Amino acid sequence: LLLALLFSVVRPRHTLVYAPKIKYADKTHAPPPMGKGIFAWIHPVLRTKEDVLVDKLGLDAALFLRFTRMLRNMFVALSLLGCLVMIPVNVADRNKSITHGISVLQMMTPLYVFGNGLWAQVVCAWLIDIIVAYFLWHNYRRVKELRRAYFQTPEYQMSLHARTLMVTDIPSDMRTDEGLLRLTDEVNPTGVLPNAAIGRNVK
Repeated sequence: LLLALLFSVVRPRHTLVYAPKIKYADKTHAPPPMGKGIFAWIHPVLRTKEDVLVDKLGLDAALFLRFTRMLRNMFVALSLLGCLVMIPVNVADRNKSITHGISVLQMMTPLYVFGNGLWAQVVCAWLIDIIVAYFLWHNYRRVKELRRAYFQTPEYQMSLHARTLMVTDIPSDMRTDEGLLRLTDEVNPTGVLPNAAIGRNVK
């Protein structure tokens, strides 16, 4: 909370540090205008859709934010399971004859739980696995959709790195323009690949 408050106070006064894309990015990638208020950044953070983040920040940044949200939601769910189920079971089903004088922290652990109380640990372990698997499955599915949509955008398809192919382990006697032409003719006899796309820097 102190770091968030410090950021809220410093952000409006140092836009070059905390919002450099406002000055240097073009209109397509520039973030939406933000007010100078201390807490003006909270509304855009909560309301901006993920598709807009991909357009403004890029796919890598959007995926990183999705990953951090996944971890936050996953650990909130696991914390609720631990605090609402496991800790009460550990406290209620502990062996009271050997827990006299122990600390409260030790009392909340499964160290002194025996008998039927251990079944709660087994059930919670399975629930933890199911929760983690669900979050991973849900987010991987969404990441696949984001990547597919990004690969279909004109910006990606017109970029140079999207049309670049790196070929390695070419024999030394074929590392010439004529050798590369022969190699491409063998691999692609239809001739769809233009000869102009063959580069000279080959390893």
